[in-house]
Amino acid sequence: MGGKSVTAPAAFEAAGPAGTLAGIAAGPTGGTALPAVLVHGINMSRDVWADVVEPLARSRRVVAFDLRGHGVSDHTGPFTAEDYAADTLAVMDRLGIERAHLVGTSFGGSVACALAVRAPARVASITAIGSALSVEGIDVDGAVAALRAAGVRSFFAAFMPQASFAPGTDAKTIERALDAAANGRDVETVVAVSKTALGSDLRHVGAAVRVPALVITGELDATCPVAAGEEMARALGTELVVVPGRGHILTMEDPATVVRLVEGHLRKHERGS
Repeated sequence: MGGKSVTAPAAFEAAGPAGTLAGIAAGPTGGTALPAVLVHGINMSRDVWADVVEPLARSRRVVAFDLRGHGVSDHTGPFTAEDYAADTLAVMDRLGIERAHLVGTSFGGSVACALAVRAPARVASITAIGSALSVEGIDVDGAVAALRAAGVRSFFAAFMPQASFAPGTDAKTIERALDAAANGRDVETVVAVSKTALGSDLRHVGAAVRVPALVITGELDATCPVAAGEEMARALGTELVVVPGRGHILTMEDPATVVRLVEGHLRKHERGS
C-alpha cells in the first residue's frame, strides 16, 4: 500500500458485484497497523461513522463506504448479508487491502461475520456494535405497510427517535441519522432491504466465525437489545460490553466510547493472534 499518508478523507468508487460502491478512505497507508473497514447497518449510510473515522485514522487506514441500496452507491439488489459481504470484499480489493479489521454496526456486524466465514484470511478481527444474528418481535408486514403509506422520510422520522436512540439524544444527531436513512432512497428499495435483513437468521454464521471478536451494545438499544448482544457474543465466543444509557446507533450517540473500545480491541488483535 506504500508509505504515503492521507491526512484527510479521500473519496473513491469501487466496482461492486451489483454496481458502483462509493466510500471514503482516511489515515496513513503505510505503517504496521492493519486497516479498519467500517460496515454500516441497513437503512444507514457511511455517514453514521462520521465522528469515528478521524480518531481511528490517527493510527491506521480507515475505510467507510455505502453498501448497495444505501447512500450514493447503486441501489441494485439482492440485499443479503452475503451480498453485502461481497460488496465489502470488492471495496477491499479496490483499495489493495489484503487483510483488515471489520467494524460493523447493526446488520453490519452480521455482514462482518459473513465475510469472516467466507474469507477468514482477509479478516483480522470483528467488532459488532448494536448487532444481532437474528431479530425477533418485529411486525415486518405492518412496517412495510406503514412505509408504503407514509413514504421513506416520514416513516423513519416517526420511529427513529425511539427505536434508534436513547431518550434525550440531541435532535441534530437524530436528523443526521434520518438523512442517512432516507436521502436518495425510494420506498421499494427500503422495503427490499428491510424485509431481507429482518427476515435473516444468521446464528449459524456466527457459530462458524473463527476470528477474534468483540460485541458492544447500548443498554437502551430497542432494536438489537442487550439479550441479542449476549446471544451474539456467545456465538462468537467472546464478551459483550454494554454501554450504559445509550441506544442503537452508538457510533453517533457516543463516538468517543466506540473509538476507545474499538481501538483497544484492534490493538489487542493487530496480528490476528
